[in-house]
Amino acid sequence: MRPAIVALLGALLPFATPAMAQSTPPPEPTLKATHGQWEVRCFGQDDCIMTQLHQRTAETADAVFTIFKPKGLRDNSGNPIIALAEIVVPLGVFLPGALGLQVDQNEPKAVPFERCIPDGCVVRAPIAATMLEQMKSGGTAYLIVSPSPDERVRLPISLSGFTAALNNL
Repeated sequence: MRPAIVALLGALLPFATPAMAQSTPPPEPTLKATHGQWEVRCFGQDDCIMTQLHQRTAETADAVFTIFKPKGLRDNSGNPIIALAEIVVPLGVFLPGALGLQVDQNEPKAVPFERCIPDGCVVRAPIAATMLEQMKSGGTAYLIVSPSPDERVRLPISLSGFTAALNNL
């Protein structure tokens, strides 16, 4: 895995579990499994993430899509959050445009950007059960970003191996 992506994943992992957020920097992730286009990487024994890179070229990543199962995290209604997504897209996006997530031809869902870091702008949000089901049965997810108020770019993310990777967390 390229050093920049390892550093980015290392920067995002402390949000996965409260225990990791309070400890020393995480170790380098270890590849646990590959399912289709998804990689499952673990930081230690139990802190695992599944990730896929949308790459423009072999050397650059346009987007990093990471999913993990948070431990003990609940929504505003007190229901457990099954999966949390952290998506990083390149700097230069139109932030008020939010990030769209669409599975196949289903209706896209918009999620606001949380913050920008040196490697890109970040969306961090729970994945609703209906969206998880669409992703498990779907073929392609699209990250929809806006470089300007009038422009939309769709970045395809393969869902091949999605269910197996999610079950492997």
